[in-house]
Amino acid sequence: MVRCVLFDIDNTLLLKKPAIAQKVFEAAAPDLPGLTLEAVEKAYAESEIWQGEQIRRENETGVRMEDQEYLQNVFWVYQRALGLKDELYASLRPVLMRNYHMDYEKMPGAEQALRALKDKGLALGIVSNNTRSVREALERQGIAPYFGTVVISQEVDLYKPDPRILELACQQLGVPCTQSVYVGDHPFDVLCAHSAHMPVVWMPINRFMTVPEYIGAPEYTVRELTELAGVIEKL
Repeated sequence: MVRCVLFDIDNTLLLKKPAIAQKVFEAAAPDLPGLTLEAVEKAYAESEIWQGEQIRRENETGVRMEDQEYLQNVFWVYQRALGLKDELYASLRPVLMRNYHMDYEKMPGAEQALRALKDKGLALGIVSNNTRSVREALERQGIAPYFGTVVISQEVDLYKPDPRILELACQQLGVPCTQSVYVGDHPFDVLCAHSAHMPVVWMPINRFMTVPEYIGAPEYTVRELTELAGVIEKL
């Protein structure tokens, strides 16, 4: 029986505008006339897999890669996939750091889904690899009141796919992980949830994103948040 639903933020509850793939495309297109946004979205999916695996290694070893090296590796993923020139790294660095002006907007159906889950008497929470500034976006978009807890990696020094970040949220809500479900868009959201013995509803908005075989398949895959209430009833 599910008593609690935990959510990721980026690309799950909120959409960043412009997206990273769009910014990479805008920066690279002048030097690569044949470049397509589809190719960049595919490279973005590859870069997210690399980052998830790197964070997993860091969680296991306790050794964090220096920011400069980390960003250089992310750039190399795009470079190999798209044929970017070395000189483009300087202009892409702020984009890869997510250090550019962006706005958030609610994912379609977000408020409808949250209201439906609340009406079922479920506890709701957020678990996100993010900075504390994202709390302002949740407030601006009017969805912060739905959540009994918001666990942000920067604040607790725990990073998905470390299952302890999900366990912490469950502790704060007073619900065991086995009676909770996680909703996220990233393959390593699936890994994090399964490591916490928690079922997961995967909602990838990037069509090129796949879950590596060693992670295992999510219990459910949805395309829209409005599908959630029906899925939760089946768990």
